[in-house]
Amino acid sequence: MASRQLGIDAAVYQGTSMSAYHNAGAKFGIIKLTEGTGYINPKAHYQIKSLHANHMYVHAYHFATFGYNASRAKAEAKFFVSRAQTGNISKKRYLWLDWETGSGNCVTGGKAASTKAILAFMKICHDAGYKVGLYSGASLLRTAIDTKQVVKKFGTCIWVASYPTDLAYTPNFNYFPSMDGVAIWQFCDNWCGLGVDGNISLIDLHKETTTVHKAAKPTEKPKPKPEKKNGVVYAPIINRNPSWMIQLIDSTGHYTGKYIKTNTRWKYFDVKSIKGMKCYKLGTDKQWVPGKFLKVIE
Repeated sequence: MASRQLGIDAAVYQGTSMSAYHNAGAKFGIIKLTEGTGYINPKAHYQIKSLHANHMYVHAYHFATFGYNASRAKAEAKFFVSRAQTGNISKKRYLWLDWETGSGNCVTGGKAASTKAILAFMKICHDAGYKVGLYSGASLLRTAIDTKQVVKKFGTCIWVASYPTDLAYTPNFNYFPSMDGVAIWQFCDNWCGLGVDGNISLIDLHKETTTVHKAAKPTEKPKPKPEKKNGVVYAPIINRNPSWMIQLIDSTGHYTGKYIKTNTRWKYFDVKSIKGMKCYKLGTDKQWVPGKFLKVIE
């Protein structure tokens, strides 16, 4: 499915050819463009050119040094957007903010101040016409950033790093760092032994939204089809790995720590939207599954 695509992210530490990553199955690349207000990745132009040559989707990221300073965040965002425009990053793609420890970036300025600065950065990128997202490690996302505010403002846009193991070929979702709003999971830092981070998307990052629908006449009142509240769903195998399982959520959208196996059929007893996701109730109020993992068969 389009929401499950493997990808890599690259900086000056990687080479300029993306062919090996493409050959290993990567569908997209996220290239580091900038850091602070002065650093530009000298390999970025060639890395982006190689992604295009390999018919891979191109996104970009910026390494933050602003910490919890909102005015510095805005300055860094403007620098980043300028380089994204120079590099011809499509506005159909994402500009990601990498906010973590390193290069003097202060991550201990308090959750409120840090989140305010992060949102200020993302707003400038968004207002420039790009899709936007936030990258960090699972621990910092939980303790140093109010991700609920970020997701509320910009939708499902979290790129979370959490490595069950350094070397991996495919992600093991038994170790997925459960949290709301995750768009990409960075699951290892040595994907396929190629010395590059391995990522998998959890949403369709490359969905086209250009379809234009004719507006109904003022006198017309389209009647929505009533939602069928019960039936049978099938949980297909994910990424051709029969050992992957799907974690259940409760009626408020929180993960329960319980799973169902894939390649199984289930009766459902209700359908509703939970945190913007269409979900199916398989039993109690603690047994809901997001519809993106299921197929209605009856």
